[in-house]
Amino acid sequence: MVRTVYEVCLFRALRERLRCREIWVQGADRWRNPDEDLPADFETRRSAYYSELSVPLDPMGFIEPLGMELTHELHALHDGLPELGWLSISSRGGGRITLSPLEAEAEPRNLRRLKAELRSRWGLVPLLDMLKETVLRVGLVEHFASPAHAAASTPRSWRSG
Repeated sequence: MVRTVYEVCLFRALRERLRCREIWVQGADRWRNPDEDLPADFETRRSAYYSELSVPLDPMGFIEPLGMELTHELHALHDGLPELGWLSISSRGGGRITLSPLEAEAEPRNLRRLKAELRSRWGLVPLLDMLKETVLRVGLVEHFASPAHAAASTPRSWRSG
């Protein structure tokens, strides 16, 4: 039951992101009309739209700095990989990445007492479900997404007010 609720929330959030074109699905543009994606006055207000997006009119002014940043970050990753003792890349099998298991962290001091107190008050409701409900009810999600996306991706039954 709980898994179904998470899946519904995931699909609602995915639907909204697809509608706003925040997520791109490879091959999905095959059936789209690109003229519908641009505002009707795009040609006359092109510079205003570019200014609102904080991108230069010249495409190379956007692409070159981005390419340099990506190249720099890829080099930093490449240089940093040998120093990571818990990660190895095999020369066989197309460069398989292997992570060594991490040691288990010690359980927080009061976690067992917290769980016992929650169990005595609310039975066997999982702690994760309680945290999720609390996050949704106090509006913490709004601090990690725009208000429109947070409201759209939160089921109506969970919204307060």
